[in-house]
Amino acid sequence: MNFELLPALLAGLIAGAIMEGPVYLQKALGLPVKQNILRTWGQNLLGIKGGAGYVAGFLFHELIALVAAVLYALFFDLVGAQHHLWLWGLLGGLIHYLIAGPVVAKIPSLDPSTGRIGAQGFAYKNYGALDVVTSFMGHLIFGLSTAILYALFHSMGG
Repeated sequence: MNFELLPALLAGLIAGAIMEGPVYLQKALGLPVKQNILRTWGQNLLGIKGGAGYVAGFLFHELIALVAAVLYALFFDLVGAQHHLWLWGLLGGLIHYLIAGPVVAKIPSLDPSTGRIGAQGFAYKNYGALDVVTSFMGHLIFGLSTAILYALFHSMGG
């Protein structure tokens, strides 16, 4: 599937929002998931407090999702993916997770249990199994969503 920028950008915007769904759904259900990438990006890294920090974190995450989706689309073109793009998306999600895991270990995040800013470990391993699985699933969901949406928006159709 030849590379097309606009479908990649649209797919990235939507998939970036979908990706965070499992985290905030679990929080709404009262499950003890600790990760909060919107707070991490907005409040800790950008230094914007309160609700504006969450908005800034969301926008920053969307920017990263745009870049990631363009990389996915370039990857699809590079490997000559024409069929089963969803499967290529899952592979991309796995690769994405393996790249994001060490990044998560390095960015400062507020531990909601202790109130300390510190290392959450590779893919949130210091936060516990629920956070590791949620991070893994979030990246697979991003890859799958990006691939499906890219195929649907692409001029060759889905």
